Amino acid sequence: MKQFVVFASVCCVLLAGRVVLSAPAPQQGAAQPNPNDVQTVRYYSENNGLDGYKFTYELSDGQIRSEVGTYRDVKDAEGKDVKALFVQGSYSFVAPDGQTYWVNYTADENGYHPKVGTGPTGGIQPGQDAPIDSA
Repeated sequence: MKQFVVFASVCCVLLAGRVVLSAPAPQQGAAQPNPNDVQTVRYYSENNGLDGYKFTYELSDGQIRSEVGTYRDVKDAEGKDVKALFVQGSYSFVAPDGQTYWVNYTADENGYHPKVGTGPTGGIQPGQDAPIDSA
């Protein structure tokens, strides 16, 4: 049961990332870049099965995302040893208003733990990989 809860939590993290990355409706009069012109600047993905995973991507529109997932030994409600996925990640994007928004997060058997902010510092930077120290 605990593994299902952890799996569901990770799914929620991924879904939340998609929702947060959805940009608000364009403002009238603001010039919007053509989404078809966005290029992948950097991409890395590694899946080590039960030893975890990591990935990073950067796009030419300023979007950056990096995440590392590892398994930890924890106790379930009955005191049995189980594996739980521990995730550390960060993403940032430039919104239509020109502001950079970022989220540094962890997710574990106790839930999703985000730290959010705006501005050019505090979030993941170009060329950087998760985990981010300020998460």
